[in-house]
Amino acid sequence: MRRLMCLTTMALFIFMAIESIAAQRPNKVPRLRRPSDGSAKQSADEEKKLNLPDDPKLLALHKEFVIKADRLAKEYERKGDYEKAKAVCKEILKLVPNYPKAQELLKEIDNAELIAERKVIDIFANRSWQDTGIQVIAGKPIHIEAKGTWTFHMDHVLGPEGMEIPKELRGFKLGSLLGMIATGDPKKNKPFYVGGKKRLVASSPGRLFLKMHDSDTSDNSGKLTVEIRGTFDER
Repeated sequence: MRRLMCLTTMALFIFMAIESIAAQRPNKVPRLRRPSDGSAKQSADEEKKLNLPDDPKLLALHKEFVIKADRLAKEYERKGDYEKAKAVCKEILKLVPNYPKAQELLKEIDNAELIAERKVIDIFANRSWQDTGIQVIAGKPIHIEAKGTWTFHMDHVLGPEGMEIPKELRGFKLGSLLGMIATGDPKKNKPFYVGGKKRLVASSPGRLFLKMHDSDTSDNSGKLTVEIRGTFDER
C-alpha cells in the first residue's frame, strides 16, 4: 500500500512538472514543412530569374502576352518565316529577359539558318583576294571551316639590323586564312581573321573574299579546302 502511494505521488509530480513547462512556452502556429526535394526553392528561383512582376493583374497580362506571342513565334517558325519568328521572340525577351522557350526557339532558328546553304571551294596560297561566289546577307549567320595545309614564303635580303614586320602584316598571324566582306562602302571592307574556323553574322550585306595573309602571295604554294555553311546567296 505504501509503495502504491509513493508511485501515485511520483506520477502526480511528473504530470505537474510537464504542465508547468508547457504553460511557460508561447503558443506557436505549426509550420508547414517544405518539400524535401527542393522543388519549392527551385520554383521560387525560376520565378526570380524570369523577373515576373508582383502585381497579380500585371502578372496576368504578362502571362497572356507571353503565351500568345510564344504561339505566334512557333507558327512563324513552322512556316519558315524566321525573321518574323525571331522578332516575336525578341519582343518576349524584352518583357521577360530569361524566358527559356524564346531563348530555345532563337537557338533552333540560328541552327536552322546555319545549315540552309553549303558551298565548298579551294583557296590558293599564291593568289590575292579570291571571290567565294557568296553574297553575305546582313543579320544571317555563316560558318567558315578550312582544312589542309599551304606553304608560306618570305624571302628578304637583310643586313645585321634585320627588318621590322610591315604594318600591313602586324594585325594577323603570317600565313593564316583571312576573310573580307566587300560592300559598297570601302571603309567597311576590313579584313578579319578566319583561321581554321570562323562563325560570323555580318552587319552589312556584301561579297565574301578569302586569302592567305601575306604582303606578296605570288611565291606561296598549296591550297586550303574551305567549307562555307549558313544562309547566303550565290550570285
